[in-house]
Amino acid sequence: MTAEESQRKIKGSIYKPPTDRPEETNISLGEYIDDAKVRWQIHLFEWDEFTKDVIVPLARTSYDWTVKTFNNLREWQKDTVTANKESTDRVGGDMDKL
Repeated sequence: MTAEESQRKIKGSIYKPPTDRPEETNISLGEYIDDAKVRWQIHLFEWDEFTKDVIVPLARTSYDWTVKTFNNLREWQKDTVTANKESTDRVGGDMDKL
């Protein structure tokens, strides 16, 4: 078998959905609704755990990093303004001496 033939065989989905609906349903409507309620409760529990384990710590870390970066930028801006003012005063003072 050549490489081209093997690539053709791999192409596409392996899963083929059923074309016919089963004759019998395995559970009644009430059992289906109860199952959906249990699955929803499991989903809510898992989402709560995910939020505690991932989202809250990430939000705290992001907030701390943002505050630190903002404060650093504020200090950098103050230093830049002070340096520019000193250089402007120096140039103005030189001009007065002429």
